[in-house]
Amino acid sequence: MNKNDSRSVLAEALKLALAGDHDPARLGNAIANPQRLTAIEKSAWVQLHNWSADANLRAQYPQIADFSRRRITDLLVQLED
Repeated sequence: MNKNDSRSVLAEALKLALAGDHDPARLGNAIANPQRLTAIEKSAWVQLHNWSADANLRAQYPQIADFSRRRITDLLVQLED
């Protein structure tokens, strides 16, 4: 798979988010035009933005953290198919 395609970029960003190393700026630099993403790629892109915004909620509410991790994991599986 081409390292520069949006699917690979998003899959790598999801892996980094799960590992605790998500940088929204890095994602923004890699994907200049999110309107061109497929439906699953857009879902991943939105979830990654939510991941950054929801850090305090995840820390405060374990059920939100679990849901977010499951959602990211599900999206990663779909992107890697």
